[in-house]
Amino acid sequence: MVPLFWKTLCECAPCERAALLEQFDSSGLFPAPGETGERFSGRMERLHGELEALRSGSSDLQEMVASLPSPPPEVWEKSVELTWKIYRFRAEWVPVRCSSKQTGFLSAGVLLEIDHLLPLVFLHGAFADRKKRMGYDASETLAHEMVHAVRTAFPPSVYEEYFACQVNASAFRRTVGNLFRRRELPLLFFGGVAAAPVLASVGVSWWFLPLLLPLGVVLREVFLRIRLARAAEHLHQAGLAALPLLLRLSDGEIREIAALAPEEILAKSESSDRWKRLLMQFRNQKNNLQR
Repeated sequence: MVPLFWKTLCECAPCERAALLEQFDSSGLFPAPGETGERFSGRMERLHGELEALRSGSSDLQEMVASLPSPPPEVWEKSVELTWKIYRFRAEWVPVRCSSKQTGFLSAGVLLEIDHLLPLVFLHGAFADRKKRMGYDASETLAHEMVHAVRTAFPPSVYEEYFACQVNASAFRRTVGNLFRRRELPLLFFGGVAAAPVLASVGVSWWFLPLLLPLGVVLREVFLRIRLARAAEHLHQAGLAALPLLLRLSDGEIREIAALAPEEILAKSESSDRWKRLLMQFRNQKNNLQR
């Protein structure tokens, strides 16, 4: 459930609001970039209503989730440990069920967003009584989807899969996972790689042109990763925990941070209450938050 202290969010004194918002933040309930306090409070109230309807059985979504099993407690516990260690949140309020019908055969987990408000996580049905399937770990898959879930209210991001894949133990998935943020990117990459030798084998003189597709995909990803690394380095230099803070930013804010000096980043505390809280919350924690 959404923490019950959402009810006091609109009524609390200004001196108490920062501590209250920090509790929300630790639960994976982040104010979105540009979201006013009033709108955030309203969103929390609506989200609480949706979750309460699911719990009581009165939700329109009840038929979708009612008969489905939840993942085992140990899967939950490990996934919560992962998201807390890497990103400093525990989103135990997110509804999670196991359903092969919802995920499909090949997918280990999926997230459904209801009205840009309520996230529903579905793990493959095999994870109801199994910890591994086709090379995927149940707890890592759940943590991965939780990262998506807590950003439900955020605008679309080119770093969405990058953030989610950082919970994976596999260095390969952490490195290349962001290439799968949009369906067409792997199609362009592998399609170009596959087309070139076929064209060459039939004597087409311009056989190499399809290779421009995977090259463009890779160069774009390298550019994005350099920008993200620059933003992370600037946050480190400012004495901040980079990865948890970056998760809570929009692409525009990441681009801005990548261009700012450390002292300019710290000065953003004067720009809004949200930035003031973020800078206080993640200052001097970088040593114990990183992998």
